[in-house]
Amino acid sequence: MGVYISIVGGEKRGSLTEIPVVKTTRVESGQFLLLSVLCMLFILVALVVSTTFFCVRQRSHLRLKEKLASLGTDTSIDATTTYQELCRQRMAIRTSERVERPETLRHSRLNSVSSQFSDGPAASPSTRSSTSSWCEEPVPSNMDISTGHMILSYMEDHLKNKNRLEREWEALCSYQAEPGAWSVGHGEQNSRKNRSDAVVVYDHSRITLKAENNHGNSDYINASPIMDHDPRNPTYIASQGPLLSTVADFWQMVWESGCVVVVMLTPLSENGVKQCHPYWPDEGSDVYHIYEVNLVSEHIWCEDFLVRSFYLKNLQTNETRTVTQFHFLSWMDRGIPNSARTLLDFRRKVNKCYRGRSCPIIVHCSDGAGRSGTYVLIDMVLNRMAKGAKEIDIAATLEHLRDQRAGMVQTKEQFEFALTAVAEEVNAILKALP
Repeated sequence: MGVYISIVGGEKRGSLTEIPVVKTTRVESGQFLLLSVLCMLFILVALVVSTTFFCVRQRSHLRLKEKLASLGTDTSIDATTTYQELCRQRMAIRTSERVERPETLRHSRLNSVSSQFSDGPAASPSTRSSTSSWCEEPVPSNMDISTGHMILSYMEDHLKNKNRLEREWEALCSYQAEPGAWSVGHGEQNSRKNRSDAVVVYDHSRITLKAENNHGNSDYINASPIMDHDPRNPTYIASQGPLLSTVADFWQMVWESGCVVVVMLTPLSENGVKQCHPYWPDEGSDVYHIYEVNLVSEHIWCEDFLVRSFYLKNLQTNETRTVTQFHFLSWMDRGIPNSARTLLDFRRKVNKCYRGRSCPIIVHCSDGAGRSGTYVLIDMVLNRMAKGAKEIDIAATLEHLRDQRAGMVQTKEQFEFALTAVAEEVNAILKALP
């Protein structure tokens, strides 16, 4: 039994218009699953490729570092070739990772700097970069507030009282170091190695090279160890700027002293007068007797100074070392920098690189006395204050420097500038104290 509908709404069933059927297409669940799997596989492959590339790159960097570290003990005949190849690889890595600067900045500044360093054509800027900012805050200091204010008051009073400053400078000019003999530096074989007869090392305070490793079988170089508190360990080495004939001696001193930081305070020439011979390659590497020097990078930090990084290799032992040179460009002979702040910023950069080292810093200008003495005086006084010294006597500190090298700080203006720089740094430290 069942119900049969023959009439709907008063009309026969056969006369009704059929309702159109809308057909829809539905993706089968199997097709959807296949698309999902393909997408996941694509993502997985991309991740594997990226991870593999990253691992290969990191492994390459690690191998490069391991090979560089092993060069110090590698005595094989291929060590020199390997070292040079590593320098080229490191240079390529640095170049590929460097962000390009605008063309105008890169060419205008680099060309002006390069022309100052070389008489030949300008070198390729591939190893050079420009960086215009760094931390300008004072370095951490243990100086307490009361001591800082006392020192600042003393410095400011000293600077305001011109008569006192004049009398103090006159007393410093008449000061004679005891003993003050310099017969070794004035010897027939050594006098030609001095840039100036006015600044020659004392017999009792001079850097002595190992004659057996010297190209002229000599132990002489116009450079003086500068001690602070510990007479066994010099804090600085004050040196004249190398002559053409003493470049190999200079690098021998760098190597034998264990130095890793060089502070250069002079342009290569001033008004057509040579102040220092370029003792580094303009690009690539040069060999000076048994020392190979490879220029790794040159960074222009600001208009007043730049930083160079070198790989230094002893070709006799195959040992290598990294040496950083900080080059202050705008300090003329017997003059002072344009501002104390510029030199203080430069000093902070030097000390940030040097922090924690036990080797001396090599400081040189042209004769290794005027500008070098001023820089060492400022740095020594500020370092003493940072270590908590309660009393500071800049004049006595300068006499201490002159006991070790003649002519340190050559003009009253340089001495006054040292006072100004110390006062400015103390003021900055006091402002930064909590």
